[in-house]
Amino acid sequence: MLHTLQSVDLALLDLLTPWEPVWLDAAMIWISSSGGAGAVWLILAVVSFLRPRHRAAAWRVMLTVFLAYLMVDGVIKPLIARSRPAFAQATAGKPELQATAPQRELPPMPRSFSFPSGHAASTFGAAVAVSRMWPQTRGVWWTVAVLIGYSRIYLGHHYPLDVLADGLLGVAIAFWVLGGRHPATYSSTLPKPLPAGVLIRP
Repeated sequence: MLHTLQSVDLALLDLLTPWEPVWLDAAMIWISSSGGAGAVWLILAVVSFLRPRHRAAAWRVMLTVFLAYLMVDGVIKPLIARSRPAFAQATAGKPELQATAPQRELPPMPRSFSFPSGHAASTFGAAVAVSRMWPQTRGVWWTVAVLIGYSRIYLGHHYPLDVLADGLLGVAIAFWVLGGRHPATYSSTLPKPLPAGVLIRP
């Protein structure tokens, strides 16, 4: 089973990275860095503190990012202990990744384990939380989340299934922090107010 998943992940990795131009390397390095330690989301949360009505939501964004990294780096990664893609490809007789990495000037491979992706957990979780503050621009936040997740695959730091699994974990954490459904969805389930002048008999 694990061997099959590894084969699927390596195939997806090759499929999702068919080209590697210098300009795309630079863009993906920058995008990946912006998602490191939840930086872009924490900046948005700090900015939100300037508006009192968003302060509670901003705390939830920060809590989501914190819990995502706590679960990933503190619990799941040490338990799963999956190697990074570069090591797996080298041991599978595919040294071309190591041969081309210095020429492409990619960031060094993190020393932590591969599964799951902390970037993805914090990013997708924070995208849910930030979308609660600014629902009219939720498309922007989800686009940013997808790009950050893809950047981790493009740079060879994570397998596609690492990003997918931790993206789902991040969304689950966000829904737990936010208490489930969007507040607007409760309006249809709340009882409607009685007309003026109508008395309720005991």
